[in-house]
Amino acid sequence: MKALKFALIAALVACTMVSLASTDGFKEKPKNVVNISFEKAIHNTGLLIAMHQQLDKSILNNNQLVYTCEVTYGSTLYRITGTYGQWFRFFSGKWELLKDKKVNVLISN
Repeated sequence: MKALKFALIAALVACTMVSLASTDGFKEKPKNVVNISFEKAIHNTGLLIAMHQQLDKSILNNNQLVYTCEVTYGSTLYRITGTYGQWFRFFSGKWELLKDKKVNVLISN
């Protein structure tokens, strides 16, 4: 009987530790890393939506000619490289995300 109690307590502790380990905010490493140009990235609709969700204009604070931003889409990490002008137009343009997940450019500077 003591062995059964010990086994049940050990199973309870193990299950508790497993559930706590999964809630620590740990993110998996992306399976693939793809280096892509800005022009190719904006033609991929899903990637463009992920760019709008994960990036903001604060990345343009430095005075650089070329910027590289990392966006996770699916299980792939995309490193998108573009010039300051491209990223500035991306952040200052007005975009409409349609219900069918197509992107419609309303105004692009």
